[in-house]
Amino acid sequence: MKTAIIVVAGSILALGGVVLIAGLLLPRTTEANRSVVLPVPVERVFAKVADAAGQANWRSDIGRIEMASDGQNWVEQTSDGDRIAFRIEESLPNERFAISYVSARGFNGEWTGRFTPQGEGTRLEVTERVTIPNPVFRLIGRLVAPPGSHTDLYLADLGKALMPPAPGP
Repeated sequence: MKTAIIVVAGSILALGGVVLIAGLLLPRTTEANRSVVLPVPVERVFAKVADAAGQANWRSDIGRIEMASDGQNWVEQTSDGDRIAFRIEESLPNERFAISYVSARGFNGEWTGRFTPQGEGTRLEVTERVTIPNPVFRLIGRLVAPPGSHTDLYLADLGKALMPPAPGP
């Protein structure tokens, strides 16, 4: 019995060591770049992105948003319970929108959208940088939500939110 306990404890410690080493080998900060062309004018795209309070109405990963009275800060509660504090760093209407964020789960980052008219539509280029200081969470984060996966979901939700409703029968 004592040998079995030692073997199990040793296995758990070895697995923990492997996870820690793997996390330490990953960079603390990752960057994802995405670009999408949306068939609506730049003013509509920018307005939708810059309206932080309204994003709970169209983003599939957000449960609710608590806006600060200054309109520059807010907290998003994700559908899985994470609380992320956001701040507008720069807002140039119809050109650039940049935010920073800090999660209660120990990661932080920056998100920048660049808006360019393209024909009758808009090209939106997004850069997101995420820093995860804890090496164990860094590894778990890579497995659960690879770099760019949240940006991909955001852009898919944004595209759906900007499309006009389908005509009725």
